[in-house]
Amino acid sequence: MAPDVASNARMTAELPSVDALWLDALQRTCTRAAHELKGALNGVSVNLEVVRSRSERPDTPASAVAKYAASATDQLAAVILMTDALLSLARPVREPVNIGLVLRRLEVLLASAARADGRALELRGSIDDIGTTSAIGNASRMVLLASLLAALEASTDVVCSVETSADDCVVVVQIECRDGAAVRLDADVVAVAAEQGIDLHAESSTISISLPR
Repeated sequence: MAPDVASNARMTAELPSVDALWLDALQRTCTRAAHELKGALNGVSVNLEVVRSRSERPDTPASAVAKYAASATDQLAAVILMTDALLSLARPVREPVNIGLVLRRLEVLLASAARADGRALELRGSIDDIGTTSAIGNASRMVLLASLLAALEASTDVVCSVETSADDCVVVVQIECRDGAAVRLDADVVAVAAEQGIDLHAESSTISISLPR
């Protein structure tokens, strides 16, 4: 085997797998979301206990428990959204991957945790109508999630937008640190993305992800 070929083969063999990188990113996301999910569940429990205890009194008007019931309803809705997002990401991926749907689920898990940490994550534009990518499912999910995590670790104000190329052959996801924070991508993530036909790079405060149709 020629030296260059041997070197390239060795470098490829040393790269982590797509699934290993996806699992790492998912675990980091679960760590971020766990506190918010537990907090919402605790809020449901506390508010329902107030409703239960007060409703046992025969002379208690409905107005005395209405605000607690409403709070429990809102918190339960948040629990359902986070649980649905988490379960969907934990299941085997469905291909072709719907880019907008993945981004919405990632937003559900990351945005609330970001707010609790004094940070912000916003999806901007027609995310839901962007369609699918032909890239391998876990590779697509891993790159999107790892990039969002990298931006949130660097910045207090992150905006994500999506557009397609003029010929609709490529979907470009832009993740911007609006406070100008410099963002760095894990070298393994970039290398594995390139192996899967996904162009991923960071320039100053912006991450650009080009996913094939």
